Amino acid sequence: MATPPTSSSARSARRSAGLQSVLNLVLVFCILVMVNYLGFKYYAHKDLSASQFYTLSPKTKEVLKKLEAPLHIYTFLDPKNPAQMEQISTLLKEYQRVGGKNVEVEKIDAAYDYTRATELQKKLHFNGNDYLVIFEYKDQSPHFVKLDELYDLNPMTQQIGAFKGEQLFTSTIQSMEEGKSSKVYFTEGHGEHRLQDSTSLTGYGLIATSLKNENVTAIDLNLAQKGEVPADADAVVIAGPSISFSPIEVETLDKYLANNGKLFVLVDPYVVTGLDDLLKKYGMQYENDLVMFRALTTTGAQLTFPIARIYDVGFSSQPITAKFAQANVQLLIQNARSITILPGADKDNPKTQFLLQTDADSWGYINKSPTNPVDAQQLTYNKVTDIPGPVTIAAQYDGGSMTDPTTKATVTATRVVAVGSSKFIENDNYDGATAANFFTNCIDWLVKKNAVLEISPKKPQEYGVSMNPISFRTLVWCALFFIPGTALLLGILTWLSRRK
Repeated sequence: MATPPTSSSARSARRSAGLQSVLNLVLVFCILVMVNYLGFKYYAHKDLSASQFYTLSPKTKEVLKKLEAPLHIYTFLDPKNPAQMEQISTLLKEYQRVGGKNVEVEKIDAAYDYTRATELQKKLHFNGNDYLVIFEYKDQSPHFVKLDELYDLNPMTQQIGAFKGEQLFTSTIQSMEEGKSSKVYFTEGHGEHRLQDSTSLTGYGLIATSLKNENVTAIDLNLAQKGEVPADADAVVIAGPSISFSPIEVETLDKYLANNGKLFVLVDPYVVTGLDDLLKKYGMQYENDLVMFRALTTTGAQLTFPIARIYDVGFSSQPITAKFAQANVQLLIQNARSITILPGADKDNPKTQFLLQTDADSWGYINKSPTNPVDAQQLTYNKVTDIPGPVTIAAQYDGGSMTDPTTKATVTATRVVAVGSSKFIENDNYDGATAANFFTNCIDWLVKKNAVLEISPKKPQEYGVSMNPISFRTLVWCALFFIPGTALLLGILTWLSRRK
C-alpha cells in the first residue's frame, strides 16, 4: 500500500519544532556562559574555617596594596608533607588574590622540574636541599623563609603548634618594600653574648640568624672605642654584660636615648652593670634577686625551681606580647631577676609598663651572699627579705611620638625594653618558638617593624570526638561486625532468591 504524501503543514510543524529545539539549546548555552562569566568576575570569597585560618589581616592587605612592582614568590615544598604543602599553597593563593597582578607564585618540584630548580639555584644562590619559600622583589637580594621557621615547635613534646606563615611572609614583603634593613648595634667589651657565635652553648648566633631573616642587620658596637652611638643606629642592644659599663659609656647611652634613641637591655641575676641610674630615668629598676617558682610534683611534694613562668595574663596587652596571651602559650625563663616599675611611672597615662609577669606562686629570692651556691629546691618564700609575687620579668618604656623640630615630621620618641635575663635566648636554649618570638618582637617594636607585631600566629582548629567506653565498644562492634554482617546477609538472601 502506498504511503500517503506528507502534507506541507506537517513538514512546517517539524521544521518549527526543530528550530525551537535549536533555539532552546542556544539559549541554554548562552545562559551557562553568562552565569559562568558573572560567577568568575563577581563572587563572594569567604573563609569558612572556624579559626579564620586563611583570612589575611588588614596589615597584610595594606602591605600588598603598596607593591610598586611584581613580587615573585618561589616555593620549594616537601612533597612528603602534603598537609603542609596545602597549608602554605592556600595561604599564598590568598596573597595572589589580594595582590593581584603584582604577586606571582611559582610552585617548583625539584624532582620533576630539575632544570627550573637548577636555574633558580644558580640565580638566587641557595641550597637545593632546603625546603624554602623565596621572595624576589625589584633588584633586591632575595629573601628566604625556611619551612621549619613557619611553625612553633614545643621543645619538650616536639608537637607542632601555631602557624606563623602570614606573620613571616608579610614581614618579609614589608622589609623588601622598605628597601633597606634596620641596623641594630649590639654592645661588646663587657662580656656580652657574641652574635657570630653559632657553635657554643652561650652564643647568640641562632637568634642573629632569625634577625637576618627579618631584614635586621646586627652589628657589634664597642662604645669605649667608638665614643658614640652611630647615627644610623635604629636600636642598641646590651645582651648579658658581666662587667660594668664605665661612666663615659653610660653618658654616651644617655645622650643617645635623649635624642629619641631605642635601647634593649638584658641583664642576668646578681650582675652589676652601672646602668641603674640611666634606667631609673625611664621608670625601671633591676632588683638584686633570683626569681623562684614553687610547684607540686607528681608525688605531691613541693619543690622550688629558679624559673620565671609566664602565661595568660602574665603577658601584657602591649604590642610586643599581646598575641602570646591570645595564642595560649607559655614562656619559661630560667635564672631571671625581677624588675620593679618605680612609683609614679605607672600612673596617669603610663609610659612604663610590664611586658612579662609571673603569677603569685613565684617570688624574688634575695640572696645576701650571691657567690655562695644555694639549694633552690629547698627554698621557701621569706616574707621579710624576699620580693612577693607576682614579679615583673620584663618592662618597656614608650615615649610615644613627637615632632622633629628640624623637619617638623612626626617621629617615634625614646623606647626602652628591659629583661631580667639574657640566657633564655642563647644557642643552648634557643627553641625558635615563644622565647625567640619575644626577643624578635622586642627588636621589631624598637625599630618600628609593625607587621610582625600586628599579625598573630594561627593555631589550626582541632576537632575531636569524646566517647565513653560503652559508646566506643558499640561503634567498634557496628564497624567490624554489624555493618559487614548485614551486607553479607543481604548478599546471601539475594543469591538464594535468584536461585529460585
